[in-house]
Amino acid sequence: MEKPELITEEQARTYAAWFAALGDPTRVRLLRLLARAGRPMAVGELVAQVEIGQSTVSHHLRILTEARFVLSEKQGTSTLCSVNPACLTAFPHAVRAIVGGPSRETGAEFAVAPMTADHAEQVLAIYQAGIDEGDATFETAAPTWEVFDAGRLPAHRFVALGEAGVLGWTAASAVSDRRVYAGVVEHSVYVHPEARGRGVAHALLTALIDSTEAAGIWTIQSGIFPENTASLALHRRAGFRVIGRRERVGRHHGRWRDTVLLERRSQAVG
Repeated sequence: MEKPELITEEQARTYAAWFAALGDPTRVRLLRLLARAGRPMAVGELVAQVEIGQSTVSHHLRILTEARFVLSEKQGTSTLCSVNPACLTAFPHAVRAIVGGPSRETGAEFAVAPMTADHAEQVLAIYQAGIDEGDATFETAAPTWEVFDAGRLPAHRFVALGEAGVLGWTAASAVSDRRVYAGVVEHSVYVHPEARGRGVAHALLTALIDSTEAAGIWTIQSGIFPENTASLALHRRAGFRVIGRRERVGRHHGRWRDTVLLERRSQAVG
């Protein structure tokens, strides 16, 4: 069987642009200066430190900004530049996606990889285990792989792989067909009961955030039962915020249940 491609063509183009942006020593020096400063810096400050003409510095900053390594903001007649915090996770993930290797969060225990049809049986079994626990979803049974596959975006679904196979998964779906919501997705993350407490869910969320930001998606949202306190805590640590509580929004096993609506707004996109 032919091995599946690990990254999409769109992701490959994005990652190539990132590496190209760092392909000049002056740009590396500028990015390092901004990182060490830990605060926004005016272009004039950077010019004074690197001792290069302002037009050249501005040219390199423009390239770094286009690649989203640097965020630029106009304040009066000055332009303030700072390191984009999202690149601290997105760029390392790009390296892992290209050359492979274990998850940064957990050493050699597991690795995060794109989800393929080869993972279908284990993915659906983990899904069903979460459903059976009663506080993961309104669903009462896992779908067929065909239904699951059709409803999730191919570029934004990942599995955590350990010695025993799939330890957990995450996937995103479009919230609407309307173009105005093209940058908004809804996601799920599930971990095998025996693999919890090992950083699997956090690693999966990190991979999902990286891939969606690379694709220009600016919002990830999810509805979580308030009783699922572990999931709520996980999402808060990953940068999600609570938008509100939807009271008695749906019936589940004969009783009305609330959900907490959370979202993560990208600092790099939109």
